[in-house]
Amino acid sequence: MRRRPALFGACALVAVTTAAAQEADTEQVVEQVVVTGTSIRGVASAGAPVIAMDREELVATGLATSSDLARALPQVLNLGADESRLGGAQDGAANATRVSGINLRGIGNEATLLLINGRRLAPAGVIKSLYDPNVIASAAIERLEVVVDGASAIYGSDAVAGVVNIITRNDFEGAETMARYGVADGTSQKIISQNFGFTWDTGSVFAAYEHNERDNLSGADRDFASNDRRARGGSDARPGLASPGNIVIGTTRYPLPAGPGTGLDPAQLTAGAPNRFDEGSFADLLPNQERDSFFLDARQAFGRLDVWYQGWLSEREFDERVAPASGQLRVPNTNAFFVAPAGIAPPAFVNVEYRFLAEDADPRLSGYENAQQNAIGAGYDLGADWRIEGYANLSKNRGFQRRGAITNGAALTAALASNNPATAFNPFGDGTFNVTNNPALVDLIIANRDTHATSEARDLALKADGPLFSLPGGDVRVAVGMERHDNEFSQRLDANNVLASGAVTTKNILNRRHNTSFFGEVFVPVVSEEQSIPGIHSLSVSVAGRREEYSDFGSTTDPKVGVIWRPISSLTARATYGTSFRAPSLVDTSEQIHNIFIQTLTDPASGTGVTRGIYHNGGRGSLKPEEATTWSVGLDWAPMGALQGLTASLTYYDVDYTDRIDVVLNTALTNASVYGPYVIRRPPASDATATAAFNALVQSFLSNPDLQSPAEPVSNINAIIDGRRANLGSMKQQGIDLNLGYSFNTSFGDWRMGFDAAKILDLTRSIAPGLPYVDVLDTYSNPVDLRARASVGWRLNGWSANAYLNYVDSYRNTAITPNVEVDSYKTVDASIVYDFGEERGALSGVSLSVNGQNLLDEDPPVVLNGIVSWDNQNVSPLGRFVSFVLTKRW
Repeated sequence: MRRRPALFGACALVAVTTAAAQEADTEQVVEQVVVTGTSIRGVASAGAPVIAMDREELVATGLATSSDLARALPQVLNLGADESRLGGAQDGAANATRVSGINLRGIGNEATLLLINGRRLAPAGVIKSLYDPNVIASAAIERLEVVVDGASAIYGSDAVAGVVNIITRNDFEGAETMARYGVADGTSQKIISQNFGFTWDTGSVFAAYEHNERDNLSGADRDFASNDRRARGGSDARPGLASPGNIVIGTTRYPLPAGPGTGLDPAQLTAGAPNRFDEGSFADLLPNQERDSFFLDARQAFGRLDVWYQGWLSEREFDERVAPASGQLRVPNTNAFFVAPAGIAPPAFVNVEYRFLAEDADPRLSGYENAQQNAIGAGYDLGADWRIEGYANLSKNRGFQRRGAITNGAALTAALASNNPATAFNPFGDGTFNVTNNPALVDLIIANRDTHATSEARDLALKADGPLFSLPGGDVRVAVGMERHDNEFSQRLDANNVLASGAVTTKNILNRRHNTSFFGEVFVPVVSEEQSIPGIHSLSVSVAGRREEYSDFGSTTDPKVGVIWRPISSLTARATYGTSFRAPSLVDTSEQIHNIFIQTLTDPASGTGVTRGIYHNGGRGSLKPEEATTWSVGLDWAPMGALQGLTASLTYYDVDYTDRIDVVLNTALTNASVYGPYVIRRPPASDATATAAFNALVQSFLSNPDLQSPAEPVSNINAIIDGRRANLGSMKQQGIDLNLGYSFNTSFGDWRMGFDAAKILDLTRSIAPGLPYVDVLDTYSNPVDLRARASVGWRLNGWSANAYLNYVDSYRNTAITPNVEVDSYKTVDASIVYDFGEERGALSGVSLSVNGQNLLDEDPPVVLNGIVSWDNQNVSPLGRFVSFVLTKRW
């Protein structure tokens, strides 16, 4: 395992999408040779912290995808988009198609810019714009480069927390076949890949194909997933929405007896412990998914001119078992099967907690994401080290989600009111009667919503760079250019849960935008080592600026300044200052995207810890861009002599992020002082006017065609949370990143030790202008203050071994009152590889590896929140995962 260079090395050179120009009489293959974090060839990303992870480290860690590799970094948090859930912090609930994103410093998935060979790609997601690093087959990845600093002056929108650039392989000769099999308790993964590469004097072709499939992971295979949390120190939080369910009169529950619910005697209904249903154990924690990826790179030089093509295709399908639809049903006494407990006045209706378990025995959330990109480009060597280059890029992502486990509210209401046994719905049993008595009615009531979405990006870019003049310290170099981006988002929603007839209703959404960018950058080598100035071994300054003009919300201008000073050859000091922004996505500003849910909300003010309420989310057309000011200072030390092999990097950073586009979480009731403006609670019954207004508002939601839950009695709803996207306020974060590495050679192999840590010193948020900043560090659904990873690597002849210790610090669980401390979380990863080399007969070019993540099978710490007892924002439900890899180079 080898870091290249040390984490946060200020002078790390990394690749982007230009091809090196070459003269007509050269015999050199066209290669990618440029820098991430700057537009100028041949200079460093001045002052910007950079993380570089090459293919060797991808193999050493035993991780299968670029998202897995990125999340091994302490600076990458699991908040937000992740395949393991439909919910969570930072609008994770909008991740309807299970996209895996990268979230630097926990600032937000959409505040981290993802590039592939320096180019943007169309976002994934049907109700959210997300960028999936796994669209590129891991077999095609050469390295992953991460700039942990604001970079809008170089790249434009989204580069607030930083930039992740996936660099693909192209200078590859021969073929490589890989087969991987991984297994954890309850699931397995299979990956096969094939590479081909050909090179000649003036060009190359590289192609890669990969097939990746993983089984689902059921909640039944993880004890901590159960909603019965008594074994983990909590309550039995299994909801009473069961099958059979419970009659609810006031605050008293009358559990319904087992059976079909026909011929019930009121005397059978007595108050007692309710029937319950374990949603956590029933549903999947990880979806079943299958992805096929293809990548092609071709390039050719014609003297001073070189041309290239890059294209990729990724098709991913997923399927996940979810909890069946449920609801508290209002059943009038006209229902053909109506029954009420004995000993009470005959009611006009009863409320029944009910789960559609028999009616929808295998409820599913399924869909796909199909993404592709085609890019062509050319570069021309103008002479005198000047070069002009450009590209055209078409990127498209088509997504689809079928949301099951919902009901047709209008049809259900009519069937509950029916006095005809042939057409009535019976909610007083386990549902088997409904399935046999009137299957057509069941088919009508159990509904789905199909969401199709297409995001398309068309990009044109032109850039020229080269030296302006020379100073004693070297050439002053400059880059200037322009880009044009045209983006479109379309969505079609087909739903059969709106009309009582079950007929499909369709809603179409279209949103477009274009923007033009002008950018420039200058690099000034003030002092070079050849000048031999005491105290200034070298000094360079970089200044960049970018102007963006948008068709919908106006323009932005962002500068950046970087300085690198080396007082001595082994010590580097660096600093950056700049501004960045994120334009609201086309999904963010689509007001027609609206989803309404009736949920059991976590509520510390309730005697039970939960309350029934409405949560609604979607777009908002009045959004404006997010803005950020970032600066950093750092030191890098690489001593010689007795300490040669040691590298140390320390970076202090400061991010001031304003007008943030975010959503209020469905856990907002846990922090009423902060999210008060987005929460409406049921007023006291003594305030008749306010109560009437609240009930009218609730009824408007219950009558809205965007309701995705069975309608419930107005009196059930005690709170409404507005989760639509908004410029919610501001965030300030300061922290320190530390990297230590030490490499040394012995008679018993080559060794490498490393330690990476991300320490957040301060994190405060204000949800709206004028409101005070609130300390949210080390609280539930927010970043923890310390994440770290230690590593030891060894290599001898064909053997290599690596071990890693991962650490997530403790934090406060603010989802319950009083708050409690959550234990720290530590996991161990390891890999062993043996390479037979190139001269071993039939085994020539073969390598074998065994890899393990979370080898000690550590369960998630106890975090009681809502109806679960673990925090999927900080840990994975996968547990111990062991994989075996066979690779053959041909």
